[in-house]
Amino acid sequence: MKIAEMTLEDLGTVAVLAAQLGYPGDVETFRRRFQAIQQEDGHKLYVAKSDTGQVVGWIHVNRESAALVADPRAEVAALVVDEKQRGLGIGKLLVRQAEAWATSQNLPLMRIRSNILRSDTHRFYEREGYAIKKSWHLFTKGLSGNAGR
Repeated sequence: MKIAEMTLEDLGTVAVLAAQLGYPGDVETFRRRFQAIQQEDGHKLYVAKSDTGQVVGWIHVNRESAALVADPRAEVAALVVDEKQRGLGIGKLLVRQAEAWATSQNLPLMRIRSNILRSDTHRFYEREGYAIKKSWHLFTKGLSGNAGR
């Protein structure tokens, strides 16, 4: 297994894996988002590739800016491992890579949000040393011209 920075060539499989987790999108949508993220500081995208070069998982980690009530920190924006490859340590490798990046950015805390329904995922994060700090509701409102982005 090899962890590498995500490239444009990986996006076809990245989109398929995202759909497995309930985040569908066509390759062009992922390409647009990928290119926008690449233009910003404070984001890193990694893929896990099998020995044959197949993308079997990916992670997006980013820097969250300081707020009046919190110091800067890192957040895993997305982590997906192919449903046929789960339980093999791929997620652990991707999380470790994200943690290494956050450490290199002098970010002292990693945050991960996970849907309340994903109990298997919660056990994974707890095994990796993460603890539930709070639960909350997500409120959204589409704004004119920006809905769905």
